[in-house]
Amino acid sequence: MAVVHSNSRLIKSDEITPQDLLNIPLVLRERGSGTLDVFERALLQHNLKLSSLNVLMYLGSTESIKLFLEHTDCMGIVSIRSVHKELVTGSLRVIEIKEMSMNREFNFVQLQGQEGGLSQVFMRFASHHNKNL
Repeated sequence: MAVVHSNSRLIKSDEITPQDLLNIPLVLRERGSGTLDVFERALLQHNLKLSSLNVLMYLGSTESIKLFLEHTDCMGIVSIRSVHKELVTGSLRVIEIKEMSMNREFNFVQLQGQEGGLSQVFMRFASHHNKNL
């Protein structure tokens, strides 16, 4: 999801188009992160490449992105779960990107014949509640 600091000059609207991303300074997670992979796949669905965006910086953690957003006028792409507290307190705001879905895929791997126990309970839970995770 796209977020900005609540005092950002980028808050002209609660929604932008994927094409608008070409002109917005961004801070993103580092190469190899799941968040960046999800964002890149979403961009490709709109015929956009990461290399065409105005990426100011790649950072190694979501916490560093949140701190960076406090002191700059740019947009970050992060997981909704990682900014829940900041959204509740109002320090960050979500900017929706029209028709751009950024959903993660989760896969489970287990040793053959190793079924049951706590891991099986978790997999059932996650499979049942996957729309809410």
